[in-house]
Amino acid sequence: MRLKALTLSFLAVSGLFSMGDFLSNWATAKCVQADVSVQYNISGSKEPTNRSNDVDMESDPSCRGNASVTTGVQGNVGGNGPVEQHRTVRHRQRGSDGNSGGNGGAVQIRSNPGIDVYNPAENWRD
Repeated sequence: MRLKALTLSFLAVSGLFSMGDFLSNWATAKCVQADVSVQYNISGSKEPTNRSNDVDMESDPSCRGNASVTTGVQGNVGGNGPVEQHRTVRHRQRGSDGNSGGNGGAVQIRSNPGIDVYNPAENWRD
């Protein structure tokens, strides 16, 4: 019985050491790239906005420890004609902080909503 308890204790402790090694490799700081933008149209047009948001993100495979963010807002308020909104972003990230280990690469985040709001009051303006 005592040998069984000792074996289980050994397995539990060795599992913690293995998990600690796994977590330290997993938690190696990767590069982070984020693009946050909003494209909105508030008008009397019943047609949807002709909208594009072309975001291209690239980073070195060995990139670690860097973070960069691009932001943008395109808006139109008023009118009742067709609206066009076009956005192009080329996001490049190079280098690292010199840490070794881990897989590197980048975590890429995109948040780019397009919003259309019909405002019938625009049809009554002069």
